[in-house]
Amino acid sequence: MKCKYYVSLIVLILFFSCNDRKASIEDESAFILIPSPKEIKDLQLSRYSEVFDSVRIIRLETKAESLIGRVDKILYNNDHIFILDQVQSKAVFEFDGSGKFIRRFGKNGNGVGEYNEPNDISIIGDELVIWVNDQTKFIIFNLDGTLAREVKTGSTAKSGVMLGENRYALYLDIGKDWKGTEKYNLKMYDRTENLDGVGFESNWEYFSKGGFFFSQNRRKFLISPGYSNTIYEIYPEGNVLSKKYGIDFGKAQIPDGFSDKYKGPMAFHEALAKSGYAYLDHYWETDDCLIYTFVYKRKIYSAYYSKKSKQTKYANTWFNDVNGFFTGVNKGISGNDVVMVFDPSHIESLQNVYKAPPSRIQMDTMAAAANRFYKAISGRDDFVASDFIYTPEEIDVLQSVKSSDNPIVLIQKLKYF
Repeated sequence: MKCKYYVSLIVLILFFSCNDRKASIEDESAFILIPSPKEIKDLQLSRYSEVFDSVRIIRLETKAESLIGRVDKILYNNDHIFILDQVQSKAVFEFDGSGKFIRRFGKNGNGVGEYNEPNDISIIGDELVIWVNDQTKFIIFNLDGTLAREVKTGSTAKSGVMLGENRYALYLDIGKDWKGTEKYNLKMYDRTENLDGVGFESNWEYFSKGGFFFSQNRRKFLISPGYSNTIYEIYPEGNVLSKKYGIDFGKAQIPDGFSDKYKGPMAFHEALAKSGYAYLDHYWETDDCLIYTFVYKRKIYSAYYSKKSKQTKYANTWFNDVNGFFTGVNKGISGNDVVMVFDPSHIESLQNVYKAPPSRIQMDTMAAAANRFYKAISGRDDFVASDFIYTPEEIDVLQSVKSSDNPIVLIQKLKYF
């Protein structure tokens, strides 16, 4: 009996010591701390036209086999659009640059090349990779839709991507509500399915956060663990994590021990929503900017940090003075373009009002209405509404869209500032 005990103990020691030897090294040499105003309520919000130079509207083809229920993640690659709908359609779709439907990758099931629910996507070279949590595997497809291979990890995780031709990464999202014995949030595997790197040791301070943790632009991946407000770059080779950006929320930073008061994740998240604390939500890095969203008192703010000027522009409710009311939610980036999604489910209310280019009086009325709306949700009077361009061509697009159509994708080119 004692012999079995000692053997088990030795196995555990070897397991953890091996994991520790694979622990990633943090490189802080390129770290940038981005300050926020002392009070988030003092943010100076920008107009749409102060951030974006131009907008391209893409209507995604709507047919039975391409029907999207919800856009969870977008990758924009070589003028093709790849969309993950992990909950409703439970599929990965491809459209070309004009919005024409090309294909769905894989199919539902438990066999080789099949998934019940796709949980994350990435693209490296000529391959698209789908992470499937309940089957603990990556499915790798060629971009022509044919199956290339599978890589099985044996580990569940919230997010998973292929970093390079021979490396894969998982983020587990370990929190107080985690049921398991895992020590690290980040796990990296080689092509032969061997665990060859770990990172972000969990301190069990917060509850699981949920959502996506990997952000991709070309071959560059960013990741931010939990509620840390720190963004890292993760490399396809080696065990080094580059600590790139930190978001300083000042007085709105979540204090140490905040979650200790709450026994479950629902109580914690409800208290956080009501508090005066902010936390990082999503993040992307373009060639010239870091783009991130953060949550403060149930509102989502967008921030655009210029690497060149070190300035940050903020937005809460966009009043689009570039393309009328065609605005949307940040979902991805490509190069120096931001990819947003416009949901047409409530488009009929816009169609009933905007049947012709608005007059000066109508524009003033709309601006006043926007000001009232913004004051209602923020308690502030200084809404940033301005005149916007609403051309007959855009009205034709607006009037042709149905509420049951697929989402509209907006490719927006960032300004240099």
